[in-house]
Amino acid sequence: SFWTTIITQKLPYKSTDFTPIANLAQDPFFLWVTEDSAIKTAGDFVKEAQAREMTASGTGAKQEDEVLFRRIQDLAKTKVFKYVPQTSGATVAASLAGKQGGVEVTVNNPSEGLALMQQKKIRPVCAFTPASPKEGAFKDLATCKSQGLAIDDYYNVRSVVAAPGLTAGQQKFWIDLFKKVSDSQEWKDFTTKNALVPDFRSGDDFKKLIEQYEQIHRDIA
Repeated sequence: SFWTTIITQKLPYKSTDFTPIANLAQDPFFLWVTEDSAIKTAGDFVKEAQAREMTASGTGAKQEDEVLFRRIQDLAKTKVFKYVPQTSGATVAASLAGKQGGVEVTVNNPSEGLALMQQKKIRPVCAFTPASPKEGAFKDLATCKSQGLAIDDYYNVRSVVAAPGLTAGQQKFWIDLFKKVSDSQEWKDFTTKNALVPDFRSGDDFKKLIEQYEQIHRDIA
């Protein structure tokens, strides 16, 4: 929503107005269904969504989850998804587990669905990533692309920005701090557990990433 809220609500500033500090990781999206769903593969999901209107849920309206469902809709020529917005990723996962409002499918990030997966209430179908996770709870989960749904380039960036106008010294202080976080074993264990892709970028390198994602979301909007 760092991009989508600014763009869709026509706010009087841009993401590039903030002071870039650091990107810590790329957080992938998975396709999720209930444990008892007949959908086993991305192909099953596409076939079902082409045949009828399915009810999907995600975090907020016109934010990243809905953007991904619209991409699926355009690419796979599915019926229009009935999109039910929620207030958080945890609420999205819970709405799927309980089939609240008829919710049948979500595109949660791994960490948002992990607890309910371990309780065998929901399960991931595939990952919108170029390769399967190599370790952790989601090891060897199939990619959606390998099952016929060719989206493998859409992530949440887990990053830190600051208010406009920080001095170079202030910016460096925060970059150095988050570099220590990124290098810590605790962070490495967290990324493994939650299938995040470590991707530390700071300064101009991170600024370029912000500009890239802003353009992607403006194109979609």
